[in-house]
Amino acid sequence: MNYRKHRQRLVEWVRSQLTGLLSEEGKRLGIRPPGRYIDAENEYEILRGISPVERFPTGVLYPVYKGGEGIDPASETQDDEDETSTLDAELVDKAVESPVKRRRYIPPSSVGFSFFIRGEKIEFQVICSAVRYEKVGKKIAGGLVHDEEHRFAKDWRRIPLTDSNGEVKMFSALACEKNMTSREPARESSLVFNGRASIDVFWRPFADGWITTVSLFNMCELLTDGNSDSLAEDRNGNSLFEVGLRCIFDAGEVGVYPRVDTSLLSDEEQELELQYKKRHIYAVGHGAAVNWRQKKEDDSGSVGEIWAEFFPSVEVPQVTADVVDSDNKTLQISYLSSVDTTKSEVFDDLDHFVSGYVDWVENQKLLAASVSSDEQEAAKRIIERMDIAASRMKQGVLFLRKDKRAKQSFALANQAMLDQMMQHDRSQGKIKALDQYRWRPFQLAFLLSDIESVVNEESDFRDTVDLIWFPTGGGKTEAYLGLIAFLIVWRRLANPESGGGTTVIMRYTLRLLTAQQYLRATRMICALELIRRKRPELGKEPITIGMWVGAATSPNTLITAQQAVNKAAGGNGTAPMELVICNCPWCGESFNAPKNYVVSPMQFHFRCTNPDCDFGLSAGGIIPCNVVDEELYANPPTLLIATIDKFARLAWEERTNAFFGINGNRPPELVVQDELHLIAGALGSVAGLYEAALDSVLVQRGIHPKYIASTATIRMADQQVRRMYGKDVAVFPPPGLSCDDSYFARTVPLSEKPGRLYVGYLAPMLGRKPVGKIPSNIVPLAAAILLAPEVVFADQEDRDSLLDAWWTQVVYHSSIKGVGSSHNAFSNDVREYIQRYLDEVNETYRRDKEEKTVVGRRAARIAQLTSLSSAEENARTFACLERSREDPECLDAVLATNMISVGLDVARLALMIINGQPLTTAEYIQASSRVGRGDTPGVVFTNYYRDQARSLSHYENFRPYHESFYRFVEPTSVTPYTYQARLRALHAALVITVRHSCGHLLANKEAGSFDPADARIAKVIDILKFRCLQADEARALETAKHINKLVYEWKTEADMCKASKRQLNYQAPDKDKVTERLIHNHDDKIKGRWATLQSMRNVENTALLKPL
Repeated sequence: MNYRKHRQRLVEWVRSQLTGLLSEEGKRLGIRPPGRYIDAENEYEILRGISPVERFPTGVLYPVYKGGEGIDPASETQDDEDETSTLDAELVDKAVESPVKRRRYIPPSSVGFSFFIRGEKIEFQVICSAVRYEKVGKKIAGGLVHDEEHRFAKDWRRIPLTDSNGEVKMFSALACEKNMTSREPARESSLVFNGRASIDVFWRPFADGWITTVSLFNMCELLTDGNSDSLAEDRNGNSLFEVGLRCIFDAGEVGVYPRVDTSLLSDEEQELELQYKKRHIYAVGHGAAVNWRQKKEDDSGSVGEIWAEFFPSVEVPQVTADVVDSDNKTLQISYLSSVDTTKSEVFDDLDHFVSGYVDWVENQKLLAASVSSDEQEAAKRIIERMDIAASRMKQGVLFLRKDKRAKQSFALANQAMLDQMMQHDRSQGKIKALDQYRWRPFQLAFLLSDIESVVNEESDFRDTVDLIWFPTGGGKTEAYLGLIAFLIVWRRLANPESGGGTTVIMRYTLRLLTAQQYLRATRMICALELIRRKRPELGKEPITIGMWVGAATSPNTLITAQQAVNKAAGGNGTAPMELVICNCPWCGESFNAPKNYVVSPMQFHFRCTNPDCDFGLSAGGIIPCNVVDEELYANPPTLLIATIDKFARLAWEERTNAFFGINGNRPPELVVQDELHLIAGALGSVAGLYEAALDSVLVQRGIHPKYIASTATIRMADQQVRRMYGKDVAVFPPPGLSCDDSYFARTVPLSEKPGRLYVGYLAPMLGRKPVGKIPSNIVPLAAAILLAPEVVFADQEDRDSLLDAWWTQVVYHSSIKGVGSSHNAFSNDVREYIQRYLDEVNETYRRDKEEKTVVGRRAARIAQLTSLSSAEENARTFACLERSREDPECLDAVLATNMISVGLDVARLALMIINGQPLTTAEYIQASSRVGRGDTPGVVFTNYYRDQARSLSHYENFRPYHESFYRFVEPTSVTPYTYQARLRALHAALVITVRHSCGHLLANKEAGSFDPADARIAKVIDILKFRCLQADEARALETAKHINKLVYEWKTEADMCKASKRQLNYQAPDKDKVTERLIHNHDDKIKGRWATLQSMRNVENTALLKPL
């Protein structure tokens, strides 16, 4: 099925409904124009029962406002719902003393674009078009349009201001010859549409040419001294609709639009300029987006045409990881699992696999030699990183060849990955041939480059953070799961007596993603555990996995877990959602309470009772996974998966020491941080200090852990990694000289596969919130999208499949407040707009005497996915998203916040609305990539806010932004060692480091035993200082002084308690009136020395105040 064509038909129908204009593409695809009544007697097109400003929210130039201020009834004060600002005390006082003057939004009366042009002769045509509406009942040539009863008093007649070709005006540099000779700015103007509008061309000299701005102005004025009814009528009558503005170049060369001098850019920015040098920007929009077309059909050569777009669209190509011959058996996981039993054949094939990348790098060197002189240094740095990656891959293969233990670990890791993939498919009724289970090339390459450094503490790359940088959905998780499996097996083989305990710590930032990735990793751990049971050399201790998160996601105590099971057993017996795992992770059989749980005040386990399951057959049916904190402390899991903010508990809970190696086991040796870009802002700054403490504890215990991270969107990773981990970073796969090719990731041409289509929408007369009877800006868009499938695909042979393809829309918001506003809109105004569109569509069918009627969905089924929803509610919503259109539980719309930006993976979802431009490009990319992950190509409508500066900027630069939006990812801000960050969490880092490094200070009651003169304590304090120096050398001295001050405060507190014979604990409940405490919660009634976070999420205790 040609999904791309049908997707375009849907977009063109929505475009026509919102702009009133049926594009040439829409005509070609057979889309009908918006439903307007045709007066049979006069052949007028009549818009019935609604004003044109209400009916068409975009593609309009409004009259110029004259006199008065703030007259627009649709206006609202600017309110960036996702941004807060803080004022100092003086400004607050002033704000309270004098009321703030309310700024009102004035809709645009002009549109234009700028471009750079050069040449001895410059000449171009400016073609403009528009329509206006006149209220029926006014005198026009031929008399009155309505009868004496004024039956059509709310109707408007459509009047085209040009023919179908538009009005053409010629402009030439020769017309400003005097200014051109003197190289001074010049301006030309010409009236169009019988004086209702003007074309303005402004020339500004630049380098060897001119930056030229072409604009179309609505010259009609709107006086503001009338009543609201006359004001609205004048606005409707004097606005220009279906506005078109384009330039066709007859002479002169349109060049790349000037950008900043590359010599002023940072090294990374220079590299980006080189990698995106073929993504040219030829124009920027003013008041609308801008598009252009090269003269040649293959989009090469000089630009022949530029035009303004009010409803822009850009198709972003997909990136593929399948870049090596699909028949290459080296990628077969089953083949690699035999590496310990075969001879040199597998290693030869691995060498050949690596040589493919080496050859590509050599070719890149040839290309680098041909770049311009000012690009040479950037190219050299890029090539150096590729050489290092190639060398590490070679070293990995050599390591496997020479080290028997590495060979066996690699084989068993591959076997575990294969087993869990096959078992997952079997549980879903899928059958695949063995050779279909394959690594993606970059996944295998990553394994080869990292296996040596992850097990060898003396490796040159042990202290390098390896960052997997790959687009969303590319397979990053499987890459590091394979590495985790390798390390777990290696550790068991290399350390028979001390290889148990927690081996790997894996962290996420969002609870939703943590729970999902936990379920994925559990299958791999189950596979490893089954292998262990058959191989005595892997030890007697089970290989297990645990999820360590907040109480909102899973029980933190055995009593809570028992209560959850008892509650479920007393109900319908279905598995309680708060226990996260509702099915056997190995066979997939559904759990029921209480039979699938071993639960008591002393223990908690999941068990499978399916006799056909490998775990159901075992004694007790115990599954090697857990989600209860107390059980994890008693039996630390091999793989600990947690939210990063949970590590704030290290300062409070002595039992967390179990994760650092107890009973003779080694401490963790690998730390994995997923979605690194999310560790930003206040969370990242605080997390950096806790990270220093974690690293210091492991180093003091004799382990220099290896760090792995992953992301799909990041800038200045070296700075973020340095401040977070105190280490260098190596991005894998390293980018090539072109953004389209890094060997392991290549852009798929749109001619081969559809990409994700992005569509821009900005409604100047509608705000983000409803005002009186005027709806919010999302209403017309959401209503048109909800109705579009039923109208556009009504007559298609594959109607049912096409309806389901774009049936459910995901509506993304940057704030919870926005979700609430949208929910109200969908419940009321959207439903009314759907009916309005529906009436027009059916009226068109009746007019054309077609015997069909579209019924439409008047009551949309809506759900929310936010942090305010419980884990159980979110799980139900996810289940509903999987339902097809025919299912009564299928959702029409899901309103979500950024919690879905890295945790939503439903193949059938292909339609999204993003409300307002998100704060960061990374968030925009991550959020929009949630749709179009299956066979149906995705479409993303971005609802830009009229009063939000970044929305307007991204709207006006829609094409260049979307053609290379990875280029525009903003650097992540992480500042752990600033004074404010240290004030919040440095004391916690000190407590964690000392408490978990010095065994005699671990217990809660031992806080008073602190003595910095103790050599053991002095040593760990020095380790923490050195770790802080590694992360931020510039602030190392002031950080060390701050630590010394904290040490003095702790020692003083301990000495005072000893002197007065009072007990000093780390913490104590409020009911304990006798014991002193070192740390306390912010809301505790009895305070200790330091207010300390229980969760890193509690870092932004701010509110936005507005004067009334």
